[in-house]
Amino acid sequence: MDTLRPNKGGRPKKGEKERADLIVKVRFDQEEYKRLMKRKLGTKSRSLSAFIRDACLEKPLLLKVETSSHDEKVLSLMREVRADMLRLGVNINQSVKRINSTTDYQNLQRETQNMTQKMEELEVQFRTLMHIVLTKQQANGSQDQ
Repeated sequence: MDTLRPNKGGRPKKGEKERADLIVKVRFDQEEYKRLMKRKLGTKSRSLSAFIRDACLEKPLLLKVETSSHDEKVLSLMREVRADMLRLGVNINQSVKRINSTTDYQNLQRETQNMTQKMEELEVQFRTLMHIVLTKQQANGSQDQ
């Protein structure tokens, strides 16, 4: 059972020279630690260790993009629309497969009505999303003047 599997999943093992094996201890008081964690949360660093290493070695820190609550709402709606579109695509593929393999037309009619309803819901979500985007554009246009 000692056979090596070439691709067993997970992150590949680092080589001997690539591993970070030195430990440096640093002490923070509560306020400093809170500030440190707040700064780390504003970056894309994987871990606190990686964040401190990047900051100390003067590597450029990749900052997260600041988003407003409006942008968050738009992104949330876009995620919902995308998920609905994916589900709809799956439904269409399943229906096409059934059309090609069955003669149960009543079931097919129910599925078609269900897909029509989903398309109408998707249209409502798109209209809501467009309204939000246009409202923001108009608000930004009036602020610029």
